[in-house]
Amino acid sequence: NSERQEYSVGEYVTLGRYPQTATGDDNTPIEWLVLENDGETALLISRYALDCQQYNTVYESTTWEQCTLRSWLNDEFYNRAFDTKERKRIVKSNVSADKNPLYSTNPGNATKDNVFLLSVVEAEKYFKSDEARMCAATDYAIQQGVYKYDDYTIDGREIDGRENCLWWLRSPGSN
Repeated sequence: NSERQEYSVGEYVTLGRYPQTATGDDNTPIEWLVLENDGETALLISRYALDCQQYNTVYESTTWEQCTLRSWLNDEFYNRAFDTKERKRIVKSNVSADKNPLYSTNPGNATKDNVFLLSVVEAEKYFKSDEARMCAATDYAIQQGVYKYDDYTIDGREIDGRENCLWWLRSPGSN
């Protein structure tokens, strides 16, 4: 396939477009870090925090399967970020309902998703340290209200000249 990109673990690839400037009137290519590649499929994570969304719009106990963020990612974000041709390249994944090792909270059921958050187990597998897990926010995400986290920097520096922020995992917390 002449369009097939090489997906080497640890490298960045571009796929899709999403606003990344403060005004939100751009359509900037999304950079993805390749976390895993088995030769057939690759697991990617966005290089930057792209937007700011609640895990669930109602303050109540919920699972990844039921949360509004899952719906938003697999509908609004998916259809806005990827064109028809790109969506054909995205494989619907079996997403496990991993427990959070710190809590006995029920993680719910496994799901099938085009876009999903990492679990605690996956985040620790692919990012070996707190520093490696740091996330830099786009200007658009900051304008959308992303929670900036000034306490976490790399040797006092922002990541890639961008402010650091918190990012969601799909594993449940204490409730």
